[in-house]
Amino acid sequence: MGRNSVKAYNSFIKFFDEINCVAYGPVAEKLYENWFPSTEKIFVCVLKLWRIEWGEVICVMVNFISLSDLHSKIPFPAIRVKIIKKWNTKIGRDHHSVMLLGDANGVTIQGSLNYALSLPREIELKEDDWVEILNFDIRYVFELHRTTKHKYTIKFNESSLFRKIQPVNASNFLCCANFRGIKRGLYHPMYCVDLCGALVRVGDLIATKLAQPANIYNSIMYSLEFSLINLGYIHIQYVAYGSLAHRLNAFWRANIADVVVTFLRLWKIEWGEGGFNYVTNMEGGSDILFDSDIPEIQFFKSQ
Repeated sequence: MGRNSVKAYNSFIKFFDEINCVAYGPVAEKLYENWFPSTEKIFVCVLKLWRIEWGEVICVMVNFISLSDLHSKIPFPAIRVKIIKKWNTKIGRDHHSVMLLGDANGVTIQGSLNYALSLPREIELKEDDWVEILNFDIRYVFELHRTTKHKYTIKFNESSLFRKIQPVNASNFLCCANFRGIKRGLYHPMYCVDLCGALVRVGDLIATKLAQPANIYNSIMYSLEFSLINLGYIHIQYVAYGSLAHRLNAFWRANIADVVVTFLRLWKIEWGEGGFNYVTNMEGGSDILFDSDIPEIQFFKSQ
C-alpha cells in the first residue's frame, strides 16, 4: 500500500455482502491482537468513524482541534463544540440552518447546513447541545455583519458527521459589551454584540409598508424603539424589527414589574454621519431575553 505503518487486512460481511477494509497503526495492532488468539468461528466487530477511500475503508485517527486553530488547508477537520444559537436564513437561492458554535476555550465560529442536505434520522441538532463534528468545508467570511470575529466560517457537506456528546463545560458564551465603549465607537459595527441592561422606555409598535413595484401586495415591516440603561446610568437607543418587535411589545404591555432586566444577544451597531445611531437586531440571528436566570442578568439585578 506504500505506507510505512503497521496495517492489517480484514473483510466485513453483512447480509452476505463483503467489504475489504484496511487498518493502520495502533488500530491495526489492536485488531491483530484480538483476532490471532481467537477461536471463535465468527468474529464480530464494530468500525467507528472510518472513511471510504478508493474502494477501501481506511481507519481515521480523529484529532479534535480548537476553533482558533482551524484553517482552510486541514484535510479532515474535527471539532467538539456547543450549539449556542440556531436559526434559519436564506443564503443566495438556498435556505440554510445557521448555527453559532463555541468550543471549550470560548472561541466561536458560525456554521451553516443547506436544507438540501439531510441528517440521519436519529440526529437532531438543537441549541445547547454539545456535538462532535467531522469533515466539513472551511471558508473565509465575507458577510457585512458577522456573529463572530473568526475569519473562517464552516459549511457542512454531505460527508459531514455529527455525534452528540456530554457537555464539556457550562459556559453560555455571553460577553456583554460596554455601553460607553459602543457610544464612543470602540466596537466595530461589523461584529454583533451582546448587551445587558434595564428597560427604561418602550415606544409604540410601528407598521411600515415596504414598496414592491412587482407585487400588488406590499409587505409590512414592524419596528419598535426602546432604550436600555446600564449600572452606570448610561442609556442606549435600540430598534427592534420583525418578530422581536412583536415579542418585546407583547411582553412590555403585559409586564407589571417595576424593573425589567433585558439581555440582547447578537445585535448589530448602526452608525450614521454623526456617529453612533442605535443598536438593532438581525432577523433570525438576534435574540432578546427577559429576566432569565443567566448569571449576567442575576448580577445586574443584585446591584
